[in-house]
Amino acid sequence: MSDVWYFADQGGQQGPVNRQDLMAALSRMPNAPDVFVWQPGFSDWKRAGDVAELNVRGSGAPPLPPMRDGAPAYRGTPMPDESNTGVARLWFGFSGRANRAKYWLVAAINVAIMTVLTVVAIVGNAPALWIVFIIAILVLVVSSVAVSIRRLHDRGKSGWWVLVFIFVPGLLNGVGSRLDDPVPMMILSLAGLAISIWALVELGFLRGTQGDNAYGPDPLRGA
Repeated sequence: MSDVWYFADQGGQQGPVNRQDLMAALSRMPNAPDVFVWQPGFSDWKRAGDVAELNVRGSGAPPLPPMRDGAPAYRGTPMPDESNTGVARLWFGFSGRANRAKYWLVAAINVAIMTVLTVVAIVGNAPALWIVFIIAILVLVVSSVAVSIRRLHDRGKSGWWVLVFIFVPGLLNGVGSRLDDPVPMMILSLAGLAISIWALVELGFLRGTQGDNAYGPDPLRGA
């Protein structure tokens, strides 16, 4: 069993901590047996008094979990800790939330990398350079999708919207370019442009939901 634990107190979800730190925290709580705890392998949060390896003694009925947006705040897997975000997670993490600053940071650096690689591949014009270019582009696409999904999560929206924002404009323009009639071609092009503008506003300019949402804690909390 993993030595990674989370627990819930009046201040909200705490963790990750190891078992020793968890026991130290529980020892300072008068209602320690009724404190909700979770670790990888649990299907849901449990009372500390019901976890044999914690050996927390006590009796009485467990309190109801605090409510958040009409649902128990402590159910399922703990929310990711956005305050401890590494570079790999910032660029390639698909879970949790990303605020506007992180979104623009990743987007700007990815565009800069793509520009440099394009110039190097064209100037060098060597097969090895083009192979590196193609691999790098695929990696940057994955990164762009990942940070867009987390930005959607920050807005309280499903990450599946990324399919509409990233792929539908290109699809509409591709279909329109194959049409002989200029009217439907223009309609499809304008529709693709409208979706692209919508995506830019949604991902790049609108603030995320204030406070915790279903996808994680507010990344601007305490900022």
